[in-house]
Amino acid sequence: MNEPLPPRLGFWDLFTAVHSPGTRWPGALRAALALALPGSVALLLGHDAEMLLIAAGGFTVIYGEGHPVRTRWRVMVVAGLLLVTGTVAGAFVGSVVWEQGGRWWLLLAALFTAGVAAVGAFVQNALRLPPPGSFFIVMVTGGATMVARLGLNPLEVGAWAGVGALSGLVLGMTSGRKAEHRAVDTLEKAVEDFAAGEASVAKLHQARTALSHAWNMLADAGVIRAGRIIDESRGDLVRRTLTAHRRLAALNTPPDDPEELTDTPNFIDLTRTAIPHTRPSISYRLYGSLHRHSHATTTAWKVFAAALAAAVLGIALGFDRPDWAIVSALLILQWGPESLPGTIRGLHRLLGSVLGIGLFTVLHLLELNLWGLLLALAVCQFFAEIFVVRNYVLCVIFTTPLALMMGNALALPLGETVVSRTTEVLLSVVFAVALLWVGLRDPENHARLMQRSREAMMTLLGALLADTPDRALAQRRDLQFELLGERRAAQSLAANLPDAAAARWNEHLALQSAGYALLDRCNAQPGTRLPIGDIQAVADRLS
Repeated sequence: MNEPLPPRLGFWDLFTAVHSPGTRWPGALRAALALALPGSVALLLGHDAEMLLIAAGGFTVIYGEGHPVRTRWRVMVVAGLLLVTGTVAGAFVGSVVWEQGGRWWLLLAALFTAGVAAVGAFVQNALRLPPPGSFFIVMVTGGATMVARLGLNPLEVGAWAGVGALSGLVLGMTSGRKAEHRAVDTLEKAVEDFAAGEASVAKLHQARTALSHAWNMLADAGVIRAGRIIDESRGDLVRRTLTAHRRLAALNTPPDDPEELTDTPNFIDLTRTAIPHTRPSISYRLYGSLHRHSHATTTAWKVFAAALAAAVLGIALGFDRPDWAIVSALLILQWGPESLPGTIRGLHRLLGSVLGIGLFTVLHLLELNLWGLLLALAVCQFFAEIFVVRNYVLCVIFTTPLALMMGNALALPLGETVVSRTTEVLLSVVFAVALLWVGLRDPENHARLMQRSREAMMTLLGALLADTPDRALAQRRDLQFELLGERRAAQSLAANLPDAAAARWNEHLALQSAGYALLDRCNAQPGTRLPIGDIQAVADRLS
């Protein structure tokens, strides 16, 4: 196996990257309707302030987009429950803060929201979730600490958020063409676009993203498992994906590493042109990240430290929305990016927020009535879904006024809102970027993942001593998961600490080669026990 150290991309490539090539307007329309329909009913019944709370639960539909029907409803139910629970918990905390009065009681809201953000960052990285991760859940939970000023009790807040969540669940299950079909269509188009044009690192990144998404969709839809087709009625989707995968792997690729274009890696090895295994269980992924050097743990600490620092300084300066600074820090750090991509994301947050606050200013000056406010919220929801996995600048332009309007900022003085929210964003960017460059840049995560990969290989070898590869599906699946994680950690190490990566690179390549050679042997003869000599030879390579 011969893979050079990945080079580093330039500033402009990172700043202008568009991450997802797929069509998103149908899902965006559902997201807007999930807010507009129940919001209209609330207005007709005279529940004016409650309309804003429905928007909190309406984010449920965003979490279901791109998932096959088989898993979509479960994803949305979990997301809806988290959104509703977050609004209730946030409203309880907010009721204490605003009843006590006094600026420093806002520290309670800051600690609560920063803690939720840290837990969300840990879970989404441990499980390797796709965007938007925990972002909207934390945004809603933090924003709920402010709703006590509207005179609503926490259970009432949760009930109205539940209306939005239920609306999102119903609309989310009404999508037309199956997600796995759309994913394969998008993959073929992305590969064709890359093949037809100049060897662009951005186009390659989009094709890799589409490939990773297609394999995940086929697994979630129950089409593939254990590296093989289990639903032959949809086997053509698998064969089309394999063809696109092999075509992409055979094309001449640009020298830059496309994984640096985003802080949400694809966890796919383009050279592996075989049907992949599915993901391990949730408990396996969470347990594997319960270590102080893990990427998930390191990211959670960065999020907590930057978020709390920005919030506390904001409170000291007299601002009253600590959740705003915390959500801003989370948006930059939530996936544990490398230094340069994370800095770009910070600039995205700053630029997008400034433009978003400008859009909010226009809406404020228009003095919208309640129906106009509902329309504005729905439009922002639409475009937030369009851009949430494409480009952070464009996404933040629309999430910023959405969050401000949900917090009833239209009733506050415009100048005060603009100054305070802009300053809080700036504080969060400063603290988040500082942590990216000077804090917790730990090479031990890669060393830990190398050891986990070795242990996964030894576990598989032990299982193969007693039975056939077909009876060791869980061990094969776990080994693939660890190898992909180790590969991504090696790429991250090369981006942040290139000297340390260079010293380990040959060891990394040898580990990947041995692991995939073992998996290939299992795939070639799944029903036949491996000879003892072959198993011993692999074990000797690891000792």
